[in-house]
Amino acid sequence: MLDPSIRPQTVQRYLLPAEKCVIAVRRHWSVLLRPIAAAVGGVTLAVAMALYFPDENVVVHLLLWPAIAACAVWMLWHYLVWRHDYFFVTDRRVMVTTGVLTRKVLMLPLSKVTDLKYERSLAGRVLGHGMLLLESSLEEEALSTVEYVPWPDKIYVRMCDLLFESEA
Repeated sequence: MLDPSIRPQTVQRYLLPAEKCVIAVRRHWSVLLRPIAAAVGGVTLAVAMALYFPDENVVVHLLLWPAIAACAVWMLWHYLVWRHDYFFVTDRRVMVTTGVLTRKVLMLPLSKVTDLKYERSLAGRVLGHGMLLLESSLEEEALSTVEYVPWPDKIYVRMCDLLFESEA
């Protein structure tokens, strides 16, 4: 299950020489709903203030443009974060990469995963995402939950297949 929008070079960057990538996806697009709603709300508030205050109130009108620009930049930042966050499952490891300016890679060996669960809220069922819960035999887990996973049913089944395959 490889997301076609993810470039092969992006996947290869994190793979070991003999490792095969089985799952490579971005977090579900619904992770952007809250930032979009907040940005739209901020712009709507700024427009309402522009309409409410008369044109003679120059200070308010001058402060509205930076507020609108800040909403747009904030929304763009969340989009960039979404575009650069990936969830990879190989035949050996589970990885989550995050960050735009500073990259962070969380990794858990597949052989150390002792339990795999997933949850889907009502919103997750409607929009098509879920949350994977990974339990391991390691004392310190770098990776225990992966939120906003697209196609969680298929990914869960494929990961279970890999886990049982590695036990056999």
